[in-house]
Amino acid sequence: MASTVMVWSRGGASTKVSCLQPMPRVISRRVLSTDAADGVLNGPSGLLSPRTDIVLERAEGDAVFSAVEGPVSQYQRTVTVEPVGSDQVEIIERFDYRLAIPVWRVLFTVPFSRAIRQGREWPWWHPPDRFTARQARIVALLATLAVIAGFLGTLLGQTITFAREEFGESKSAQGIALSLIRLSILITVAVAAFADRRGRRRTLLYAAAGAILASAATSLVANLATLAAVQATSRGLSHAMALLIFVFALEEAPAGSRAFVASMLGLAAGLGSGIAVGSVPLADLGDAAWRLSFLLALAGMPLVLFAARRLPESQRFETARRQPRTRPPQQYRFRLVLLAVTSFAVLLFAAPASQLQNDFLRDERGFSATKITVFTLLTAWTAGPGMLIAGKLADLRGRRVLASVGVSGGALFAFWHFTLAGWPMWVLIAIGTLMTATTVPTLGVYRAEMFGTIRRSESNGFLGVAGVAGSAAGLAAAGFMADAWGYGTAFAILIAGPILVAILVLLYYPETTRRSLEELNPEDA
Repeated sequence: MASTVMVWSRGGASTKVSCLQPMPRVISRRVLSTDAADGVLNGPSGLLSPRTDIVLERAEGDAVFSAVEGPVSQYQRTVTVEPVGSDQVEIIERFDYRLAIPVWRVLFTVPFSRAIRQGREWPWWHPPDRFTARQARIVALLATLAVIAGFLGTLLGQTITFAREEFGESKSAQGIALSLIRLSILITVAVAAFADRRGRRRTLLYAAAGAILASAATSLVANLATLAAVQATSRGLSHAMALLIFVFALEEAPAGSRAFVASMLGLAAGLGSGIAVGSVPLADLGDAAWRLSFLLALAGMPLVLFAARRLPESQRFETARRQPRTRPPQQYRFRLVLLAVTSFAVLLFAAPASQLQNDFLRDERGFSATKITVFTLLTAWTAGPGMLIAGKLADLRGRRVLASVGVSGGALFAFWHFTLAGWPMWVLIAIGTLMTATTVPTLGVYRAEMFGTIRRSESNGFLGVAGVAGSAAGLAAAGFMADAWGYGTAFAILIAGPILVAILVLLYYPETTRRSLEELNPEDA
């Protein structure tokens, strides 16, 4: 429907134009005197100048603006002025837009609408950089897949104690099974190497589909050995999936917002982990009811198909694949060893602290499956704020100090909670979870930033091997020491790993904030 409105021009005169009136998403109205209106419209950063905040605009005509850049697939801003009295006018600013954020759009519509209506300042919740429509779409799709990866990666640790009970196996057998499952890292390395040669997108989608199907097949196993074999396949593919999501997203993210994107992916994976934890009470329905949690994995297949139709290939990979594969630069080996030691030392503590917690709560504190779920959910929620705050600070202030404090402080509080009972145990692990979560956007981003595109996925696969070695060593050592001396003593010894990492980060890690991947890895330039 067309109508005639009066549009205020820069010269102060008004003209009549005929325009289509789309149904606006956001309308801002203000009534001002004619003199005041002229300042609002034509002054510095006035309404008749293009915006340069979370949306970069260009003028399409008198008082009509479209988006040059921003997280929107459709966008138009129209400014109209209508007289309401002898010396007053009403300024109407209309925004019609569609966010380029599939799946998660409902979470961002209200804050985005409020931000564009209230002014031209960057909102507190926004990443440090403006996102393009492509970047917003890719990160949203990868976050959707991260939910699945988080679910698949958490499920075994939450349910194996119940599977062991059904199969009549000992804790030692459970520990051996968990250690053998970690050989699935070989699958992860192979998939990661394939992604460096054939592409991120296709490899990621195949890994996601395979991990889901293998997880669903776990519900059919007849003994602990078969469970270990099937889960080795699922875990190998789901870890490759998580690795590729991370690499893909950070290759597409703006240089000044990589830590923020890492925190978003961490939150999405945390949601998946929370769903896995929330499924644990199903185990209380019967000896074999733990199998129902693995069947839930099939719900992720429609999301994989949804992403497959919309996810493009990484631009950096498309550029790198056209270049000849050269020898690694001199700094490559040092960085690989440094990050491998970090992965080993962190998971030496973190893997047993996470995987043995349910056994600790069940055997040492007498928790039921439902109470374990309540404990986990009520103490793990702090991870979200931890990642969000650290992601923004890491992009604005730097990574190294935050990473060092997060990895050492998180381990200290986690160790402490194994020595106590009652409400202090709940409080301490909640604080430890918050501090540990800060390492996702601070320490985790180095895994993508320290390697060139043609070796980024493969290098992360090798780091996964180091992490698995640390996990296996930590689980074996923790299990032995917990039986001999108790959980407190076991983790008091293993905390040496995170303390070592905190020192390495401060001494040897570079500061990568707001530096492009090409600057950090000249072989990509």
